[in-house]
Amino acid sequence: MPMGNFALPPFTRGVKWLLIATVAISILVPLTGADNLKILLGFIPAALRRGYVWQPFTYTFVNPDPLGLIFAGLGLWLMGGSLEAMWGTRRFVTFYFATSALAALVTAVIGIFWPSVAGFLYLGNWVVIEALAAAFAVSLPSARIFLYFLPIEARLLLPISAGITVLFMIFYGPVPFLPQLFGLGAGVLFAGGVRTPKQVLLRLRVWWIDRRLRSRRLRVVRGEEDLPGRGRSGSDKYLH
Repeated sequence: MPMGNFALPPFTRGVKWLLIATVAISILVPLTGADNLKILLGFIPAALRRGYVWQPFTYTFVNPDPLGLIFAGLGLWLMGGSLEAMWGTRRFVTFYFATSALAALVTAVIGIFWPSVAGFLYLGNWVVIEALAAAFAVSLPSARIFLYFLPIEARLLLPISAGITVLFMIFYGPVPFLPQLFGLGAGVLFAGGVRTPKQVLLRLRVWWIDRRLRSRRLRVVRGEEDLPGRGRSGSDKYLH
């Protein structure tokens, strides 16, 4: 656990290429003055209905300001490096795109009922940073990391990230920060072992079956042989 001992995380392959792509595209947009490129790669919920289906996968590569780019890059390395070393490159890169896309799609659903959300241009990989913070809290809860030069346990990243996001929503309005909020949820979901839509459906099915069983108040009835001191232990159990 690299960060558990306050050591710097590895600069892994997936983090390296995602960071290179983010920096290159974020710098290219202002250098060329191509606002059309920003609109093309950014995420506008209403644009999904016009066929811009790639935007949920590309908006994280365009950071609109240098300070945001620097801190987002550091977050990608400091948390992503440790997670990629633990998960492997394939799962890490899948997590990166799955969480950003899921956060965007949920935001798009909100946009159907909220016109301000539907026309908003979402940019930057802070969505993924939120997801990485949630994943770090779930996967490495006892690891100790530095947060703004303060050592904390990784399990605290989830409530701290959620609190900061809600605070920004209170001060600046909820519309710009919806993907970040949903990114936290996506990070918890995918870090908890759900990696494909099939697994999501499987978990929902297990939850539904469990709820049906509980609603019928099914219980295990033991026979005389299963009572303490009588016969075999743990046999002949029937579900009623």
